[in-house]
Amino acid sequence: MKTTGVIIGIIIIGIIGCYSAIIAQDDATPLPRPATAGSPVGALDSEHTAPPDVKTPSADTPGTEIKPNPNIAAFPFKVGVVNIAEVFDKYSKTKEYERILQKEKEREELLINEIKMKIKKLREEIDVLSPGSELYREKSEELAKEQARYEYRAKTWNEHIKNKVNEQTLKLYKEIRETITKYAVDNGYTFIFKSDPTLSATPQGDDVTQQISIRTVLYAPRETDITEDIIKILNK
Repeated sequence: MKTTGVIIGIIIIGIIGCYSAIIAQDDATPLPRPATAGSPVGALDSEHTAPPDVKTPSADTPGTEIKPNPNIAAFPFKVGVVNIAEVFDKYSKTKEYERILQKEKEREELLINEIKMKIKKLREEIDVLSPGSELYREKSEELAKEQARYEYRAKTWNEHIKNKVNEQTLKLYKEIRETITKYAVDNGYTFIFKSDPTLSATPQGDDVTQQISIRTVLYAPRETDITEDIIKILNK
């Protein structure tokens, strides 16, 4: 029993000695020295580094300085706006096309009026004929043909004019867009947005809702509007 007590005592003394050595080693470790004049605020001694569990303060931390994103400075934005409706309206080719279309419309209206006059004349002739006569039947057939001709011309003209307008509008838009693209590249623009005409002062029914819903630019400084520049280039 005495031997066992001696062994336990030796073990306890050994453990106490190990703890004493650890404490002595911690006391001998030098603490970080405060920053000297000219060194960064809060810098540690060159022989010591921050513990791995210390994190850099986030932007939400009070007193933390938020540095600008270097990528923004490396990629500056230059933005412009164009009123496409105004460009179409003032483009000389638009006016030229409208004149051509007007002449074509006038020719078609002359033809339509001739058909209408013929229909009117046939009706007047039929009114004085006997319903059972051969001439009545012939005039009635001719009237039916002229009425069908009139309806066909009116229908095909509407489709024809619609297709012509769409075709020409697309052609003009392509020219306008190519001009805007070249202008943007030559002048260092990052984006060119489509601005909108001024809202109608007296909108009717749901017109005001429609005008608001299709707007793409709610605000742009006057200096960003390049509409007049594009019009001048197109009309050279």
